[in-house]
Amino acid sequence: MQEILIKLSPIFLLFGLGIVLRKVRFVDTVDAEFLLRLVFFVTLPALVLLRLSQTPLTWDKIYLPLINIAINLCCMAATLMVPRFAEIPRKTLGAMLVSTMIANNVFMFPFIMVGFGDAGFADAVLFDFGNGLTTATITYLMAFKYGATPVRSTAMMIKLMQSPLFWAFAIAIGMSLFSLGLPNYLAPFLENVGQMTSPLILIALGIFFRPQFADLKLVSLTIFIRVGLGLAVGVGLATLLGLTGQTFSVVLICSAAPVGFMALTFSAIAQLDKEFTSKVVSISILLGILYVPLLMFLVGS
Repeated sequence: MQEILIKLSPIFLLFGLGIVLRKVRFVDTVDAEFLLRLVFFVTLPALVLLRLSQTPLTWDKIYLPLINIAINLCCMAATLMVPRFAEIPRKTLGAMLVSTMIANNVFMFPFIMVGFGDAGFADAVLFDFGNGLTTATITYLMAFKYGATPVRSTAMMIKLMQSPLFWAFAIAIGMSLFSLGLPNYLAPFLENVGQMTSPLILIALGIFFRPQFADLKLVSLTIFIRVGLGLAVGVGLATLLGLTGQTFSVVLICSAAPVGFMALTFSAIAQLDKEFTSKVVSISILLGILYVPLLMFLVGS
């Protein structure tokens, strides 16, 4: 556990840095939105192009990304049912959608590495491939559908075609399938740019975070859909597919991943409820520190 906490400590330090910078009035939410736009248009596409182009896609484990896609779609469907039972502002519903549809599998990687080694980590990376594909397409479109200014279907498709994240995924998948490597001069550049992604998002998360609990019920429901329903769907699909051993354990643990950092980026770009998203992401990460080790213990038992 100590080893895992050491590996995760930069997450909390960078998040805390964002809070401190806001408290001393060095930055405000406008600066945070700029950081998130920089992530979406520059650093994240570079990271996706670098990492996914180097990830071998094998048909024998095609079910791993498909399970993650199914989980995200089930979470989306459950979130869309919520307005039938409670009145929710459009921008907040959009924030709920992007929060429940984006899993923070990267947060789970240190746990997977410690518990299952390189083989387990490889399964986790393939599992996360489905999450990234959903994020770059369906989740991106849903964010703008429920944004401050509703977007028509045709305009939504145009936005998708204009998304650098979408094209980074498309190019990376093609390179992986055809075993094409990046030029030697390009890989180091993408590495340096891509490494800025997590720090920028975490600092922005701290800037946006407001410890107010007026909407705690809705925040809790959002986290329950992402974590609780995600876990149930993941375990159910893994059981139906007959997965066993290490692969089953990796699917189980990653299915319960907290809300992904990219939810805040999408909230900023589509002008959703950013404060709500910040609370959901922050609280889900803090809870993850508690329940993920418990899951690891249960799996080991």
